[in-house]
Amino acid sequence: MDMRRIEPIEITSANKLDNIEHHFRVSAGPGAGKTHWLISHIKEVLHNSERLEKSRKVACITYTNTAVEIICDRLGSSSNQVEVSTIHSFLYRHVIKPYLHFIADEYGFDMSRLDGHDEIKISKKKIREWITNHSSKHLLKSRYSVSSLTDRPENLNKIARWLNTLTCEFNDENSLVFRADRSESYIYEEKERIYLNTKAIDVLETNLNSFKELYWNNGYLHHDDVLFFSFQIIKNYPFVLDVLRAKFPYFFVDEFQDSNPIQVELLRQIGERDTIVGIIGDKAQSIFQFQGANPKQFDDFQLEGIRDYKIDNNRRSTKEIINLLNHIRPEFKQQGQNDFNGNKPILYIGNRLDVLHKIKNEQSGEDVITLSWRNITANALKKDIEGKNLDDKVFDELRDFDNVKRYRLVIACVKAVELCRENKIKEALNELKRYFGRSNQSKRDALDLLFFLNSRYSEYCDEPLIIFYNILRIDSGIDKLPKISSGKPKKFYENNYYKALSLCVNITEDASNNITIHKSKGAEFENVLLVLDNEKELNFITVPNLNGLEEHRLRYVAISRAIKNLFITVPELSKEKAELIDSLGLIDTVRI
Repeated sequence: MDMRRIEPIEITSANKLDNIEHHFRVSAGPGAGKTHWLISHIKEVLHNSERLEKSRKVACITYTNTAVEIICDRLGSSSNQVEVSTIHSFLYRHVIKPYLHFIADEYGFDMSRLDGHDEIKISKKKIREWITNHSSKHLLKSRYSVSSLTDRPENLNKIARWLNTLTCEFNDENSLVFRADRSESYIYEEKERIYLNTKAIDVLETNLNSFKELYWNNGYLHHDDVLFFSFQIIKNYPFVLDVLRAKFPYFFVDEFQDSNPIQVELLRQIGERDTIVGIIGDKAQSIFQFQGANPKQFDDFQLEGIRDYKIDNNRRSTKEIINLLNHIRPEFKQQGQNDFNGNKPILYIGNRLDVLHKIKNEQSGEDVITLSWRNITANALKKDIEGKNLDDKVFDELRDFDNVKRYRLVIACVKAVELCRENKIKEALNELKRYFGRSNQSKRDALDLLFFLNSRYSEYCDEPLIIFYNILRIDSGIDKLPKISSGKPKKFYENNYYKALSLCVNITEDASNNITIHKSKGAEFENVLLVLDNEKELNFITVPNLNGLEEHRLRYVAISRAIKNLFITVPELSKEKAELIDSLGLIDTVRI
């Protein structure tokens, strides 16, 4: 197979391919209209293909449920012959549900309890069970014995945080293995990282599968498990690939740069024969490294006869914003729309809230969308809190210092209240159900507590956490909540405010004007303010490295969301950095 790359063919978002029966890769920068192109291409396939019929459809995979809805809406009546979904939903429907029973016994999976896939909360009960029955527990001869690992809350907390990073990935033999990030096996003690004994981790990670099996035995399927089991099913029963190819003669993937390597390998196998595979994306917008995505995999993906195309027009932003994008990414220069001019991007130096208020006043009532890297920064801006030293580890600290029952209740209640105040009632109740259970009585208890806490919000929202807890303990009707009288818990509850915990709640689908960069992916806004923590974060402009640094790609994505006005804010800026920014001639600088 000749895998030599040739120069991509330049097209626009309005161009059709000359032939629908070949694999393709479309590279498209921000604002290029790649979703518009993809939908047009799908319609072209539906109109011209001779390989489609009632039982055969086009598969269209995209990254989020929101993107699924957008594509379905734009396809209109054509969507009847197109299956649009996320990769996890697609694999669950077409691989896991019909075929998992083939390998369920091998992995101890209880098929009778299979009911979808979701995030799974790590249970300390499961951790204790896992360690107590670990196949190599006899090797735990360091200062951490089995009993000290299972009985001491601080050690359980460290192990829970470590296991929360558990993912599956390919090893050198191209087999899937489970791994966890051992840098997460620490606790906070006076703001210093105290690590779990390395030898204990060495022993425990020899059999991470056995921890997963504790959940599989009860029919729980994590999102990562969908990929793991789909790969194992196809590896052991290749006819499943033939079934997928027969159902879907065309398989298109939007936002391919965000794909996990397991997804990439499954797609490559599907495209080896019969099915036409098309991938659309932009390696410079690969910002999900924590989920296994790698910008290289977009260029490296190969199938026999694959053809390359490039869309370098930008239908979104003013020429002044595009000039900055082209400076950051000179090897992929975009062409703007004729006569769509505006103001230069502005860099504001000063207090971020002062900057935001100034911009809002100058925009005469137009929405200004703030984009931040950290969820806690976005939440602080939403609540109009400056918060110079925002701590997004407060939940972790509470887990480390408090007893299990109390911190589980407090964290569940804080999350539920904040979700409810964002009109996420179902999600709010789910947080409380994790504490109360899922019986009908438990559901009523959760609803009553949610109503009660919301009615008392003004009494604790700006107060120390101890006020919130005492309202729970004395007035909520929950039995046998202990009084906090001494030690680290007392100090924590008195010195930390409810608001500090509320800022750590992650609202998955956030409709506010203050969101994280990750949540802005695929969106566009008239006015964008990128919020930076320090001047070093301006390096994505002064010394850009999109190929090597995800943090640079993240900020590139952020500024490319802007249609008309782009603003950036940083608390302080040295004279040297200011002169370097000014010398580019692309950004105006304003000190507040």
